[in-house]
Amino acid sequence: MFCMQKSQGIKYILIASLFFSIINALVKYLSTIPAIEIVFFRSLVTLIISYVGVRKTKVKIINEHTPLLLARGISGAIALSLYFYTIQNIPLATAVTILYLAPIFTVLLAIVMVKEKPNPKQWPFFILSFVGAALMKNIDTRVSYEHFVMGILAAFFAGLAYNFIRMLRGKAHHSLIIFYFPLVTLPLCLPWLIPLWKTPNLEELIILILIGLSTQFAQVYMTQAYLTESASKISHFNYLTCFYALITGVIFFNEHLNYFSLIGLGLVFIGVIFSTKFAPKSI
Repeated sequence: MFCMQKSQGIKYILIASLFFSIINALVKYLSTIPAIEIVFFRSLVTLIISYVGVRKTKVKIINEHTPLLLARGISGAIALSLYFYTIQNIPLATAVTILYLAPIFTVLLAIVMVKEKPNPKQWPFFILSFVGAALMKNIDTRVSYEHFVMGILAAFFAGLAYNFIRMLRGKAHHSLIIFYFPLVTLPLCLPWLIPLWKTPNLEELIILILIGLSTQFAQVYMTQAYLTESASKISHFNYLTCFYALITGVIFFNEHLNYFSLIGLGLVFIGVIFSTKFAPKSI
């Protein structure tokens, strides 16, 4: 039974990573739409869909776990807004690379927040995966300090959000966890959205809706993954987004692979395989 749960958790995080990669590509394509507006539309679509899910499960929206749900929603909203902002202001490859710090923050924060300690043997492979991600994406040294720090903060708050999900394991229904994300994000967007608003044309509107739909799928699978497995077992699988991003870049943005990218890809896979091998046996 445990083996089945383990394979399910890994499957969930891989599918989530695929949808997050689709979102990255669509956000990059909408370079003329303010980042906060993309966050708003994304949250509006997911709020409607997730509300339907909450209604079906008949769970109470406000309950004893509301403070944790709000904390998850706030940390996720901050991470998403900062991340989309960095995508809008620096090359997509660089922004995605910086966000690859999120799995490391997730594992570090898990030590304090949910008392999950990774196997010491995993650390070299966590680091190896990050080095591989950096090589694949060729970090742009021309990125301003301000944008770099905002990217780091996006990764930190993403790790925080993932651990709040772990803290909600066995307490709140997964549909409620997903619902609180857009519920909190929408009102947080408004103060910045109004002065920056740009009315989208039909094509842009369709893409904004697609971002929302892709996000819903990504959130469902990501939430299920962190509810199923410990952070140390699955957080590093986010590095496989590198692989999805490379394929997307080659097909849609004419980004060609170089030797560093190929070496980095190999390092990511080695890091993921061996960090999984040394993961703790219990959650």
